Amino acid sequence: MEIPSVSAHPFGHEAAVLPTHIRAVSLLSSVLTPGVLQEAIDSLAQGVVCFDSDHQLICFNRRYAEMLELPAEFLQRQPSKHEIVAFQRQRGDFDPPGRFFDTGGQTVHPDPVTDEMPEHYWRTVRSGKTLEVTVSRLSSGLYVRTFSDVSAYFQAQREAQKNASRLERILDATNPGTWEAHISTGRVEINDAWARMFGYQLNELQPMSREQWRTMIHPEDMVHTQVASLAFLTGTSKQFDSRFRMRHKAGHWVWIRCTGKNYDGVLEDGSIVISGTLFDISEKVAAQQQLTSLTDQLKEEVDVQHGQLDRAVRDMAHISAGLAHDLRTPLRSINGFASILGEEVTAANPELVSTYAQKIAELSGRMGRMISAMLELLQVLQRPTSLKPISVSVLAKEKMEGLRAGSNVDFECAETPLVNADPDLLGRVLEELLRNAVAYTKESSSPRVEVGYVLEDRVYFVRDNGVGFDMAKADQLFKPFTRLHQVEPSDGLGMGLAIASRCVERLGGRLWASSSPGTGSTFFFSLGKDSDF
Repeated sequence: MEIPSVSAHPFGHEAAVLPTHIRAVSLLSSVLTPGVLQEAIDSLAQGVVCFDSDHQLICFNRRYAEMLELPAEFLQRQPSKHEIVAFQRQRGDFDPPGRFFDTGGQTVHPDPVTDEMPEHYWRTVRSGKTLEVTVSRLSSGLYVRTFSDVSAYFQAQREAQKNASRLERILDATNPGTWEAHISTGRVEINDAWARMFGYQLNELQPMSREQWRTMIHPEDMVHTQVASLAFLTGTSKQFDSRFRMRHKAGHWVWIRCTGKNYDGVLEDGSIVISGTLFDISEKVAAQQQLTSLTDQLKEEVDVQHGQLDRAVRDMAHISAGLAHDLRTPLRSINGFASILGEEVTAANPELVSTYAQKIAELSGRMGRMISAMLELLQVLQRPTSLKPISVSVLAKEKMEGLRAGSNVDFECAETPLVNADPDLLGRVLEELLRNAVAYTKESSSPRVEVGYVLEDRVYFVRDNGVGFDMAKADQLFKPFTRLHQVEPSDGLGMGLAIASRCVERLGGRLWASSSPGTGSTFFFSLGKDSDF
């Protein structure tokens, strides 16, 4: 999908009242190379679509069209949400087994008054895939829908449920352990299957008593088992059904399901008994734990994807706003100088022509560097990671050697343990932090830059004795095209720390700083749990 130019943009003259990031996108569409922003949106794993307050489609990405199997030419006409729904309904997308459902698996329907869907739901599509849908409504009236393919998650759930049902049938079809407990004497009669369940021969457990049974129960399960037994014996519960662990003869623990029921009456000898069965449910518990683990893992992956999407949206907003703001000045200057060059008086002055031409070249070069920096950041957000054993100190020393030439900075680097990380991303973090430190220590009489490691906190740091900064502005440090100082070294674009921050996030960690004016700065960063050996 091509982003329309400003003149053809659906926002038209109303762009000025739209949110900053939407207004910036419309402005950038006439400045940037075609497709740059759309390529970034299309690179997202989620499908994204945005509607205005009148339910008219504003923009979408390729994944949205693919997931819902909607023709690109249809979407490029910018239909309304109702037209898109009507298109799908006519095509049969909502016919069985297509459905919309909530976290409990219950079917959901649009609100009868507003015709709006909930903010979070799931749906199936014609291909059989299951999509998770979230709706974000903005104060301006715009709202964004994101679509994530969670088919694997639901397939895993269905497979686990099948396995659990199959296991239940197998257990029901086997010969269970049986027991009868005599209330008055405490004696317990068990069968061979009961004994074999725990690795014994029946005669090894004879005579069996309730006290002997209790000694085999896992200490952590004792309390809830006694509570269930008390409720059963006092008549509060009509049926005893509890799951707990018992020690096997070999020493390991066996998960069992114990069910029991009061015998209606008394035996010939006048005693009252409780009868029940015992099932080995270790495999079932293992399957449930595996399902829980898989569910947590998939949820974590979905949360990570949502986090990456949120970060990408915020980054695009910052990049768009920064470019729209920063490119206006050089563009205005270029236009001004170009118009002056066309005047007869200026044309007769070669020196003035040369000066203006040089300024145009400088401003154009800065615009090119800004666009290149934006593409660098987008590349960091998109590139896959490859984890390898690496030492932060080794990488830091390599980067220091590259910066040492022509510099009087005193570099220090402490030894650090091996970590499991992406060398390219980690190297980029160190390069940007070291370059930043060197740049702001140039005015120091004895510039010093140190790389260190805090073992107890497992945190790395890059410290300098440069100009420092006011911590009141710390929240601006890692935003793209943001500069804390009026004059940046080497005509900086304010992208180095933004790129470093995104690299650290891709490694599962975070980057922060501590400083005060005139005392230098310390940048700390951590790495994610995947970096552990």
